Amino acid sequence: MPKIEETCEVTINGKVFRDWDSVTATASSDPVVRMVTLSVTEKVGANGAVGQSLQIKPGDAATVKLAGQLFAAGHIHERQVAYDANNHSVRVTFASQIIKAVKQSIPLKDGEFKNYSFQAIANKVLGPVGITLKPLNPPSGWDKPFKYVNIEPGETIFNLLSRLSKYRGIWLHDDKNGNLAARGNTDKKPTAEFVEGRNILAASALAQNAPDTSISVTGQQRGSDNSTPAQNRGAYSGKADAKGSNYSTDKQVQADIPADAEDLKQASGYCQLLSLSQQVIVRIVYQGWLLSSGNLPEVFDQISIDSPMLMLKTSDLKIAEVTFTQDQAGTRTTLIAQKWIGSPVDVQSTSPEQTDAQKATSTPVTPTPPTTDGPKGQEVIF
Repeated sequence: MPKIEETCEVTINGKVFRDWDSVTATASSDPVVRMVTLSVTEKVGANGAVGQSLQIKPGDAATVKLAGQLFAAGHIHERQVAYDANNHSVRVTFASQIIKAVKQSIPLKDGEFKNYSFQAIANKVLGPVGITLKPLNPPSGWDKPFKYVNIEPGETIFNLLSRLSKYRGIWLHDDKNGNLAARGNTDKKPTAEFVEGRNILAASALAQNAPDTSISVTGQQRGSDNSTPAQNRGAYSGKADAKGSNYSTDKQVQADIPADAEDLKQASGYCQLLSLSQQVIVRIVYQGWLLSSGNLPEVFDQISIDSPMLMLKTSDLKIAEVTFTQDQAGTRTTLIAQKWIGSPVDVQSTSPEQTDAQKATSTPVTPTPPTTDGPKGQEVIF
């Protein structure tokens, strides 16, 4: 029997399946669904009987453990079968619960939310598919209600939550229990250190020239009796700046919901961090599945790397994707990590420059009470 550190266990209806020919298990920040692909080839017995593989079918609820630790909860998504006179081969693909949120559109009867927080909206749209939102150190103010959110026709649950997350500084990912995790961008010590010549089998790095970058997110408010249409258009903007090397870029983003100054400030910082994370992308391969801590690596774990050959020594890397593999070449883990700073260098909230039409109507409109006349209870409004 193989060592527990190199064993993949799939549990279906209380029955545990092991002894795979190959295993590929992936967790990623994009796409968020955890996937596991397993293959097994069995010799056909004298009576034509085969073993464990035929007992697994699409739709079966399942959990997957790697090295004795829970990796994902979900169901068998796909099954492929092939056979000849001597062998019977089966390949099954497992998908975590979050695939339901990725595939499921939101019913139009739930087409709008007024004064709902992110958590309340998530509970409303995730509940019907049996998924729970789990906050993990969310940022301050993440529970601020949205004044108004409109659902796009055919929009999926995950797409909705993903586009709202930038206004609250939340990063979404799939956790091992099948929940949707809402994580803040909190700094922490690296969970693992990788050093050239010590615990790295292979590595590669892509470094891009980082320009001076400015990202502005401009939005508008819904109209009211106290404002004019010209005032509502382009009412606020948020701007995030980051210093670079030898050239500048200026990006403009239009908000897709009615948003105030703080919402747009948060969104611009979110977009800037997403852009900055692409400056350095590192691929690391190491032996086995577990880290030196004895844990499986997780998406958004922070790691450090010291590799003179890559000209890279930093602890500002966060895992964007982790892939566990096992085949004839052995048991290995591949990490894709990106450089990630704690926060944009400078984030501002400003009112954008107004057009001439907006300036001409810049005086707030104060409605006056209606004039009435007539006997009490039968007044006529003029």
